[in-house]
Amino acid sequence: MTMLRAEGVTLGYGRTPVVHDVTLDLTDGGVGLIGESGSGKTTLARAFLGLLTPTSGNIWYGQQTLKKADMRAFRRDVQPVFQAEALDPRMRVGASIAEALPRSARYRVPELLDQVGLSPDLATRRPHQLSGGQRQRVVIARALAVGPRLLILDEPTSALDVTVQARILDLLAGLDTEHLLITHNLAVVGRLCRTSHVLFAGRVVESGPTADILARPAHPYTLALRDAVPKLGGEPPVARGRTEARPAETGCAFRLRCPLAAPECATAPALKEVEGRQVACHRAEDVLG
Repeated sequence: MTMLRAEGVTLGYGRTPVVHDVTLDLTDGGVGLIGESGSGKTTLARAFLGLLTPTSGNIWYGQQTLKKADMRAFRRDVQPVFQAEALDPRMRVGASIAEALPRSARYRVPELLDQVGLSPDLATRRPHQLSGGQRQRVVIARALAVGPRLLILDEPTSALDVTVQARILDLLAGLDTEHLLITHNLAVVGRLCRTSHVLFAGRVVESGPTADILARPAHPYTLALRDAVPKLGGEPPVARGRTEARPAETGCAFRLRCPLAAPECATAPALKEVEGRQVACHRAEDVLG
């Protein structure tokens, strides 16, 4: 089932394009948006939340475009989970969660804190009195208050240490909701998402089952992201290609950084099916070996 869909979406800030003609579905089993800073993943997530209007294309919510949808139902069904710093430092934890509830349901604050593994006693504290992991759990509890069907999570573990990250991932994996996860952390997306889309310079360059993408990337950019992850007890990762190069303005946007760039890369590649996933690369078969 597809609750949200981007169809030919282009987004920008002023005259600067950031996302280019992206089409993808948010389907069951968790969806990951993977990419480095500036790849357009957060901008696309904001469009899914209705916070940005596409320059062209549409965001679909069920059978309606987001422009025509019942926004009260949308806000109930789709909730964002931002990083812990999104909490208002002036508000106590209980008040921050209760803000999302009707007055008659504010008795549920202790229940929601318990659902995310926090003591109800923390309701009287302010964010600065909590650890980073506790604050992130409060953000999740606030999102769960309205009973959403889909959570849109923007780097929910990036500011946390490794052991706290593991606890947050356990929590998210156990929730009875679907999720869109925006991250550059391949380990996180591998844990939570059945399907993933890799973005570079605002374009989808690889889409498919997360396990396949991580095990055998078909795009040089996906391969570079995977190989940049440090491995315990191994050699430090070595960057592939010219990592300082800006995206190319014509042809394949990745070609100035790509170690496999060839003359045909001067022409922009379209997405094509390669071994069960969609890949925008002239050399995909060579990447797969």
